[in-house]
Amino acid sequence: MQAHHHEPGVPVAVTLSFLVGVGVAVQAFCNGRLAKELGSIELAGLANMVTGGTLLVVLTLGIGAARRALRRVREGARPRWWMFLGGFSGALMVIVTTKAAPEVGIALMTVAIVCGQSGGSLLVDRIGLSPAGHQRISAPRVAGVALAIAAVVVGGLAARTEPRPALLAVLVFAGFCFAGQQAANARLGRTTGEPLVAATVNFAVGGAVLTVATLAVVGGGPPDGWGAPPLDWIGGLLGAAFVIVSALVVPVIGVLRLTLAAVAGQSAGALALDLAAPAPGEAVTFGTVIGVLLALAAVAVSGRSSLRPAWLRRRRTAAR
Repeated sequence: MQAHHHEPGVPVAVTLSFLVGVGVAVQAFCNGRLAKELGSIELAGLANMVTGGTLLVVLTLGIGAARRALRRVREGARPRWWMFLGGFSGALMVIVTTKAAPEVGIALMTVAIVCGQSGGSLLVDRIGLSPAGHQRISAPRVAGVALAIAAVVVGGLAARTEPRPALLAVLVFAGFCFAGQQAANARLGRTTGEPLVAATVNFAVGGAVLTVATLAVVGGGPPDGWGAPPLDWIGGLLGAAFVIVSALVVPVIGVLRLTLAAVAGQSAGALALDLAAPAPGEAVTFGTVIGVLLALAAVAVSGRSSLRPAWLRRRRTAAR
């Protein structure tokens, strides 16, 4: 009965992961525009956390998720300290993507993050950090990471004569940390029994980090005023959706498969955005498309080992 109940959730989880991956590309695009309008990357990142966090607080209190989580903790659930650190990675990702999106373009930014996410997901699944448990490092997964690195190199060379290696390296690091964020949030959601609470904690911690950074760098209001177009402010809502979905689906499909599906959506959304609204001085080239295709190939190859055991089990069962 348990397997029958669990199996229908897998395609839904993968579909949701793909859709929020598209949202990640749109979020970076909106945050980059917001930073330009406000004249501050830090304020744009903080606005992202405030809007997303406000939505999460309203939802958490409105449906009673906070009350149920507190009751579960009083009854004996004990979250570990590291489960509360996902917000640090979220804050890093918001700042880095807000900086990178208008400078290198969404597509190149995406392939750099893919590289970090792939490697981070391998490590997270190997040590069993997520609720999905331990998953071995296999040749297909390592090959997928190698393809992701090749995607960064090809995309970087194609995007501009000066591919900004330092910025790409920071994007790769942010992607690596992002895999740990997904595992930490999923663990907190499983421990408290409320993924919404985990998402809210993530935004609260990230918001605190961004507040300190903003006060240290900006020290006040936006240099160019608050008059950004309404659509530039939706990045936080998209970020909240991603964190909620991550906490929901990681226990079902693991961090790597979440990453695979989300990256597929992210790459598709990024390429579409770069075609519709390329970064200044940039255009989508054949090399850029090849970079995105390599990233998608990395997703397909590294995902083979996560799917193979299920197929083998079914074939062996049928043979018996």
